Amino acid sequence: MQRIGIMICTARRPQMLENCLRSLTSQEFPDSWQVEICVVENDQESRSQERVEALAAATRFPIHYALEERRGIPFARNRTLREAIERKYDWVALIDDDEIALAGWLEAHMRSIQEHGADVSYGAVTKNFEKQPPDWWYPEIPSSNPAGMMLPRASTNNVLFSAKLLQPPAELRFNPAFLYGYEDLDFFEAATANGFKIVWSPDAVVEEYVPASRVAPERLLGWSRSSSAAHVQVSVLRKGYLKSAVKFTIKGLRRLLGGVFGSALFYLPAKLGSERAVYRYFKSRMRLARGLGNLQGVVQKPYRYYEVIDGQ
Repeated sequence: MQRIGIMICTARRPQMLENCLRSLTSQEFPDSWQVEICVVENDQESRSQERVEALAAATRFPIHYALEERRGIPFARNRTLREAIERKYDWVALIDDDEIALAGWLEAHMRSIQEHGADVSYGAVTKNFEKQPPDWWYPEIPSSNPAGMMLPRASTNNVLFSAKLLQPPAELRFNPAFLYGYEDLDFFEAATANGFKIVWSPDAVVEEYVPASRVAPERLLGWSRSSSAAHVQVSVLRKGYLKSAVKFTIKGLRRLLGGVFGSALFYLPAKLGSERAVYRYFKSRMRLARGLGNLQGVVQKPYRYYEVIDGQ
């Protein structure tokens, strides 16, 4: 008998959460699996509990609810791990509240674990855009990695892993220092360092809904800024402050100067409607955002991208 816990962190997106839960409760699996769902709401007051409990009353799945009042992604994720340990799950799946699991998702994860002798199965994410991102943003390119390919890390938007990661001697947890991103990559990088095997599982698919607000230019630039600050934080924790500060101060200033120059150069042509100028202008703005993020990381004041909630 395999006990599997599907864990969801959520914050102020009750409708998206309900869509996610409905996709999970429609999953098919063998009778030898005991599957439960656990929702951790990361807020100072409950906004989704009634909706979760109403759905739980109408489904065969046990659905548990917990409130984590300490705001921050690593605190919410660690609460899911605590719930998983207390409920004695053998396997833990993580999915985001803005995603829906496609048919066969859970079975594909478990099949991948068994076929490849893995400890972690990392699945594919397709994106459903309410509005397409601008041309200057990174294009969405599906992974061409073969099934079972070993990976150095994973993220928490579509993953299933053995509860052994949470037990001695590894006892992995999300580092609460990473309040502004990278906490999930750090967790699974630590899993690899502890000898756990992560494999790519392209048949375990979730679809992420991306609201128009998340692809607005200033929001995308904010993500670049936050990500750059988080990379400085990672370097500080792993290589020390002095070495990291020198490296990212130089990189940040170089990006800052290049971004300011390019933004000024292409601003007027972009305003006049030149498509090429618009592209170059926002590429320069992105370089500027990365430079600001690097410097904010050096002074240890990261950009608070994740404090804004997209969707509902």
